[in-house]
Formats: sequence, C-alpha cells, structure tokens
Amino acid sequence: MSLAVVPSQIVALRRAAVLPALPKAKASRTASATAPRSLLSAAFAPLAVRAVWVHAARTLGAALLALYLAFQLQLDTPYSAMTTVMIVANPVQGMILQKSLYRFGGTLVGGVAAVTLFALFAQAPVLFLIGLALWMALCTGASTLLRGFRSYGAVLAGYTVALIAMPAVDNPDAIFTLTMARLSVVFLGIASSALVGALFTGRTAERDLDLLFRGLLKDLVSGSRIALRPGQSGSLRPLRRAIGARLGGLDDAIRFAAAETPRVTARAPALRDASAAMLGVLSSGPSLTELLAQQEDADPLLADWLGAADSLLAQAQDHLARHDDDAVVQAALGLGRLRRDLEATMEGAGPASLTPELIGVADRLADFIGEIERCLLGLPHPETQEGASRVLRNANFLDWSWAAKNAARAGLTVLIAGAIWFGTAWSSGAIMMTGVIPNIGLFALRERPSEAVIDFVWGVCAAAALGLFYLLWVLPQITDFPLLALWLAPPLIFGAAAATTPRLMFFALGFVVFFITLVAPSNPMVYDPAGFLNNALALIAGSALTALAYRLILPVDARMLRRHLLIDLQRDLHAVLRGRKAMRAEEWESRMHDRMRLLTARLRGANIGGDAPLRSGFDAIRLGRDILRLRALLGSDPEALAIARRGVAPMAEGKSRSAALKALDESVDAMRALDLRPEGGAQAARAEAILKSIAAIYAHRSRFFQQAAKS
Repeated sequence: MSLAVVPSQIVALRRAAVLPALPKAKASRTASATAPRSLLSAAFAPLAVRAVWVHAARTLGAALLALYLAFQLQLDTPYSAMTTVMIVANPVQGMILQKSLYRFGGTLVGGVAAVTLFALFAQAPVLFLIGLALWMALCTGASTLLRGFRSYGAVLAGYTVALIAMPAVDNPDAIFTLTMARLSVVFLGIASSALVGALFTGRTAERDLDLLFRGLLKDLVSGSRIALRPGQSGSLRPLRRAIGARLGGLDDAIRFAAAETPRVTARAPALRDASAAMLGVLSSGPSLTELLAQQEDADPLLADWLGAADSLLAQAQDHLARHDDDAVVQAALGLGRLRRDLEATMEGAGPASLTPELIGVADRLADFIGEIERCLLGLPHPETQEGASRVLRNANFLDWSWAAKNAARAGLTVLIAGAIWFGTAWSSGAIMMTGVIPNIGLFALRERPSEAVIDFVWGVCAAAALGLFYLLWVLPQITDFPLLALWLAPPLIFGAAAATTPRLMFFALGFVVFFITLVAPSNPMVYDPAGFLNNALALIAGSALTALAYRLILPVDARMLRRHLLIDLQRDLHAVLRGRKAMRAEEWESRMHDRMRLLTARLRGANIGGDAPLRSGFDAIRLGRDILRLRALLGSDPEALAIARRGVAPMAEGKSRSAALKALDESVDAMRALDLRPEGGAQAARAEAILKSIAAIYAHRSRFFQQAAKS
C-alpha cells in the first residue's frame, strides 16, 4: 500500500471539482457539544459526491475481474489479485499506470531478495531476521529519499520479502513457488486495473495536468503584473506561497500524463523547463518590486520598459483566459524580444546614457521576464520545443538525516517484532510480522505516523469484525461467483470510496485490505474460524506494535523536522556563499524550493503558525540566487569578480552584521568605480545593483544568515 501517495487521489478528484473543500470549523460556545457531529459531517461529506462512487464502482469492477481470473487460473492466493487492485486504485489512469509499474517492479525486486535471504539463511532464523531487518531498513531509507511512486516501489521491495517469506517459514523449499505465485497475482491485479481504467476512466491525467499547468500560469502572470508595481512584495507573499505549494505536484503530474499519452511525452522537456522557470519567477519577482520602490524619480525609459512588459503580460493573461495558446506563445515571444532589447541596451550603455540604477533595474527586469517567457513556452506549440531540454527534471532535496532515522526505526522494529515472535514461540508470529513490516515502512513519511497507524488499526479491527460475520454466516451460503461478487461488493465499494477522503483514508485502507486478506476468498473456500481469529489477532497486534514503535523509537517530531529543514537551508546557502564548488543555479534553486515545500507541509502537519520560517527560507533563496547570478555575470571579468567575492566573504565567514554590510558597501563603491571603464562598465553596473539587493536582503535577515555560516 502506498499511503504516502494516496493523497494524490484526493488532489485529482478535488482538482477536477468533484470533491468539495473541507469544511472549516466555526468557533462557538457550543463547540464541545457539536464537535462529534461536526467531525462526522466533515469525514463523510466528501462521500456525497457522485464522482467518488463512480470511481469506487470502477475499482470494484476491476477487483472482481481480478478475482474471477485468478479463480479461473487456479492461483494459490486469488484474493491477493483483488488486494492489488484496491491498492493501485486511482481516479486518474496515468496514476494507475505509474503506480502499477512501480508495484510490479518493487514486487520483483522484493521477490529476488526473499529468495536470496532464504538461500543464505534458511537454517539460521536469527541471521534471516537480521538480514530482513537490514533489507527493510535499506528500503525504508531509500523510500524517504525518493518521491511519489518511486518511493512506494522502494518500500514495497522491502515488505514484499515479508509477504513472501513468512508463509515459507515452515516450508523453505517452497520459497521459489511462493515468489512466482506472488508475482502472478500482482501482475493479474495490475492488468485488471489497467484494463478497466483504460475502458472506463479516460485520459484524465492529461486533463489534470492541463488544468494544473494553466492555473499556475494564470496565477503567475497575475502575480507578475503585481511585481511590476513598486513596493508590492508584501502582496506577493501569500500568492508566492500558494503557487509554491501547488508547484510541488507539477513534476508528478507531468510523469503521470506522460505515462498516459505520447503527446505529453513529447512536451515533457518544455513542461519541465517551464516548471523550473516558475521557481525563478517566485524568486525574482520580490527583488524586482523592491528595486522599483527604491527609484526616486520616474524615468521615461523605465516607464516604457514597464509599460511594454505589462502590456505583453496583459495580453498573455487575456489569451490564457480564452485558451488561445497560439496567442499566448506569441506574447511569450514578445517578452523574449523585450528581454533581448534590454540586454542589448545594457551591453551598449555607457555612464552618460544610462545611470547605474537604471542599468540595475533593467537587469532585474530582463531576468524576470526571461523566466516568465520560459513559463509560457511550456504550452503546446511548435515553437515551444526549441531549446526546451535545458532542464529535464527539477532537483529534489535528499534528506539523508530523516532517511537514516526512518531506516533505523524500521530495522529496530523488525528486530523487536522478531524477538517477540521467537521469544513467545507464537504460532501466529509470522502473521504478526506481516502486520508490522509493511506499516513500519509505509507510514514513515507521514508527519504524524502514530496517529495514522491508529486509524489504520481501527480499520483492521472493523475488517476483522465484518470478516468474521462473512466467514460464519455469509460465505457458507454462497454457491457461485455472481453471489460471491454481490456480497463482496458493499464492503469493497465503501473502502474504495472512503479511501479518497482525507479523514477516512487510513481507516479505509486498513479495512479494505485486511478484510480481503482475512476473508481470503478462494476456490475451494476454506472455513477455519479458529485460524481466522488467530490471524486477525496477529494482524491487529502487529499494527498496534507499529503504532507503539512510532511513538517510542526515534519518534517523529514535526517541530524537530522543521528545525532540521531550516538548518539544511542554511547549509546550502552557506555553500553558495563560500563558492568552493561550481553549481548550477537552476538545480540549486529547485532543490531549495523543494525544501520549502517540505517545510510548508511540516508546519501544517505540526499545526505550527507563524510566517517567520517561511520568510527566512524564501529570503535565503533570493540571496543565493543573486550570488549565483553575480558569479555568472562576472565570470569573464576577474577584477569585478574579485571585488564581488570580497563583498560576500564576511557573510560566508559569519562575521557581525555591521562588518558584513560594511564589506558589501565597499564592494558597491568599488564596483561603481569600474562603471567608468570603457569595457565592462555596464556589466559592473549590473553587478552593483545585485550587490545592493544582496545587502538589502542580508540586512533584513542577518541573524538567519549568520546562523547559516555557523551551521
């Protein structure tokens, strides 16, 4: 089960306007009396939407198809094919295909690992347990570093070993047969889900990508017009945060849609380049509006530049609203011409024609509209494919510390669960392990994993209660597959629908997966109430042990994760300040924005208010971007580059605020003297403006940046 990826179902449904926004709690003197009713209403309100039940019906059809085919093929565990369908279920066909691919790949890798461990340690249970713990730790750590369905595939490779190996404990010679049986049912479930999705779902991933991308473009163009007005950085702040949060899902949306149709595959380089440029717009916009606010006199030339940029953005905004892609692309190409005119003006300018201040504004404006141009060229158009392969994928932040903690927790929990099994000689200990191992990996990426696991445990308890009723009173009366399908339909369709709602999804996953596992419909059916109760108790105990492990073994603290992310932001900024190794500005910036997305999610998960950490993070991105731009600008001018390095050196060394600002002021003065040179004067003027911007940002967040030098 991919618990980390399940919210993508909710996003997909809500993006298509088929799920309502969650209701907000209202303050009231009678809040305590109405709280239970409000919670129930909030939990079940999304189930009133027709599209949720349409998705659930499709999932049910695929699950029953998988079970029927497994019966016809006489597979050993036919119900596992149905479980696979429930796990990969998604309202978006592209997501089904992507998740199915990584599920099969993870199962294959896990099967190879299971056979290898049994081949090495079949006669040494303790060594086998240690090997299993190390493998699960490795896979859990890898899933923390990866994103989306890659993360799911990694953790699946870990717990597949338990799902294959535990049934083979009493019969090691059957390990290869069990591995092939597992691969067979997983492949059958994937094929059934893909077939039903292709017939009844449609290419919704491409549509969702189009909605997301166009929505981001509209908001960016609207915000860009605000940025052209002096002193509007405060107005840009909430818009920048909202766009940054939505931008985090764009790369995944591109992959899902590319899996669904070759049209998106062809556009993927341009889309990823546009995604990287959107990060540049978020960073460069505040710097431009703050620089415009510092201009004391209205310069006619500057007014012409701003007027031309605003006119082109207004055209793009209007054409985006009318879905006229050709006209939007033409507006983008117009922005490109304006950018080149600005660069040509700066290159040919002398002290008599343009002031250093005006050159600085022109530099900022050219950088800003260049990023907007790249964003708009992500729309489908023949001219957008030229030169669009510069950025193929946004860089992700690799949180090695969090990965190490998740890996250590997973390994220790497997060892503790194994010690309980061996120490008590519990006959259902192997089943308990299958309740522990998947959950200790799947919930590791949650901000509050122990709470999510508790919801999951309640789902398992509900599955056990209903499953016992089915085993004793329902299944003995069933004589054919249509009647079996009729009785299985209510719990399965409820589980598929509830899994799309935020408040019920973990309960629903525990319920639907373990209802199928415990009832275990097979042909012929086996009725063993005592075995059922033992297995149910073992699964509940394993899930409860997982919840306890999350509370006691390296417990997840969202506040601690927030501090850790801020420290990593500071370290990456310090690496830029020191400049000891070359780095691509776009890669660095996208990695920093990825951290900001994680920081926003963790603040939300911990219910931590306040904008100070977010403002500090965005200012760190702006400062780092300016320093990287400064080095790129002065790369061919050793004299000016040396002056710039002296200016930022005190910041890198963690000197006092006054010392750092003094060094920056001295660099500005020295750069101004270079403006008078016959060659490179305009370049020095641009560098002077960037140094002033660096000084302004540093003065505002000096304490945070000093901590960066000490981190």
